[in-house]
Amino acid sequence: MKHNLNKFDLNLLVAFDTLMTERGVTRAGRALGITQAAMSNTLRRLRELFDDPLFVKTGSSMEPTPRAIELSTPVALALEEVRKALNQEGFDPMMASENFRLGMIDYASAMLMPGLVRHMSQVAPRAKMQVVDVGGDEEVANLERGAVDLVFSRFQWVPPKVCINRLFSMEYVAVFCPNHPGVEGGSLSMDAFLASRHVHYYPRGMDNTVVDETLAEMGEKRNIIGKLASFGMLPAMLASSHVMAVMPEGAAKVVARPLGLRVEKLPFKTPLLRMALAWHPRTDRDPSHVWFRQQVKFVLKEACWRDESNCEDGIYH
Repeated sequence: MKHNLNKFDLNLLVAFDTLMTERGVTRAGRALGITQAAMSNTLRRLRELFDDPLFVKTGSSMEPTPRAIELSTPVALALEEVRKALNQEGFDPMMASENFRLGMIDYASAMLMPGLVRHMSQVAPRAKMQVVDVGGDEEVANLERGAVDLVFSRFQWVPPKVCINRLFSMEYVAVFCPNHPGVEGGSLSMDAFLASRHVHYYPRGMDNTVVDETLAEMGEKRNIIGKLASFGMLPAMLASSHVMAVMPEGAAKVVARPLGLRVEKLPFKTPLLRMALAWHPRTDRDPSHVWFRQQVKFVLKEACWRDESNCEDGIYH
């Protein structure tokens, strides 16, 4: 199928890119500032243009067809180049009204967002931020389809065809109330750890953790009495009952101090949790995104995390 650009409505590509991000006619229309009826008509024109349904209703969202997925990356890259060409005058943070979309799971949000919100209110008061819950393979997929601009997460492996900046590593620690039975004083022993009742947050896409895998290799197993769908449930449970939780030290640092919780090293060694930022090559040189990545790294460095900046930014295939 060939199209004459002189007769092609390029606004349809903007609408298509928005549909790929929002996955719904109503949400896409709201993002573009048009009515649902107008957006439905735009989708009809897109379907006729490409001779494909493009988006199929599935539950509360619209999922892209294989043809839409094939189109998504070249369309997004082309639109990004147009945006950069139209904004060559530079980026002014104090005047910026961009909506930066961050992909993170719960504990990463707890580590980053309090400090980032404070910082951004000072350096870019008009800018907005949106946190998108991602996990597992969704992190890279969301970058590829433009649903998020930046992912802050654990990267034990190098994702294909994304830009990545390794930041720091964290240990896992145990968090519990100060009067927890069996650990009233001194360090946390293996016997006390195994005797404790544990609650645990399992991020989406993770059926197990390196902590439990390490214990299994030792022939041991935690007494997990509750698995949680949200990290946000953990702090109140730890403060109000004699249960224990294992979490990355960064998350523990955020939740423990306000509630007076106790944080102790684990009585056994586990692999470190390596945190990194990842983004799509299409935003690699965009002035606003370059600036925003710098702000995220500044906030994390201010939080006193070990710097691994010798791992340079780059595209890894």
